[in-house]
Amino acid sequence: MSTEHWYQRQISRLLETTAREYGYAGQTGDAFADWQSTMRAQLAERLGFPEIRADDSSSLEPTQLERVQMDGYERQLWHIQTEADFFVPFYLLLPTDGSPPFSTVLTVHGHSTAGKELTVGAINDRRAEIADERRDIARQAVKRGYAAVAPDMRAFGALTGPARDTDAGRACTGLQKTTQLFGRTLAGDRCWDLLRLVDWIDDQSVLDSDAIAITGHSGGAAVAMFGAALDDRLSPVVLNAYFCTFEDSIVAIDHCPCNYVPGVLRLGEMWDIAGAIAPRPLTIVTGDEDRIFPVSGTRRAFERIQTLYQNVGAEQACVLRVGSGGHRFYPKKVWPEIALFL
Repeated sequence: MSTEHWYQRQISRLLETTAREYGYAGQTGDAFADWQSTMRAQLAERLGFPEIRADDSSSLEPTQLERVQMDGYERQLWHIQTEADFFVPFYLLLPTDGSPPFSTVLTVHGHSTAGKELTVGAINDRRAEIADERRDIARQAVKRGYAAVAPDMRAFGALTGPARDTDAGRACTGLQKTTQLFGRTLAGDRCWDLLRLVDWIDDQSVLDSDAIAITGHSGGAAVAMFGAALDDRLSPVVLNAYFCTFEDSIVAIDHCPCNYVPGVLRLGEMWDIAGAIAPRPLTIVTGDEDRIFPVSGTRRAFERIQTLYQNVGAEQACVLRVGSGGHRFYPKKVWPEIALFL
């Protein structure tokens, strides 16, 4: 009998026997378009979008709550209604120099109770996360002349759940467990909010909605990937410290419960999901010492998605950039790629 733990044996068996029912299989032309359409529909279903749509017919009702002049930019606080009686707060940062409409970057924070406050650098007690991990992504964007939109993700910032919903510092746990009872997922709820925010951007004359760049860090990159896979309006797409294989990261390493979408591996591996973004520009950024999204798995997944991009004639639009370090944001790898397309 094998000395391998029963759990590892079971997971290995499931990985070997579970078919990627909608995995990319070399399609091009019209067949590729059909595959993408099917993948998007199936992904939306796994994320719980049908249940959200059935329960909601709300208008956005955008409201500006605050307006502050900062050094070189204006910071506005807004909220929009993304579901009935549920409002998502976000910051809009606008450069002082330049003229509208501004090229726009949607910046999605990673796991942090600070949420959007960290993204805009509006807090003083998280200096290491800003100075060392460079997670003030929205502020980096506006300093480069872009308009930046920085929302709170559910379970973080102003959208943190009740105290009972935390588990070992994971504010997502209670929300993830409960939302599944209704056929939804926390990842899906976050993606829904993100795409409703894109609807809001579309209506703003001060913002150039012809090309809405998106970048996110870690869990924010997960939401960015799912959102961009579902919506062509997001381009270019830069995923920082997330893209890997499910097998090497989400399966092999213990992550926050919000990373687990029931049945997603029956759709395909991570490269299949991200393949719905093609042929839009896609940049994968990671650190060579990232312990929770190992670079070996990232390289393996990138080889597969690069083949997909080659097959659809967009090889140059899909790139991998590896920084020196661990699980952090890499500005020198991210912003030059966004600048190529905005």
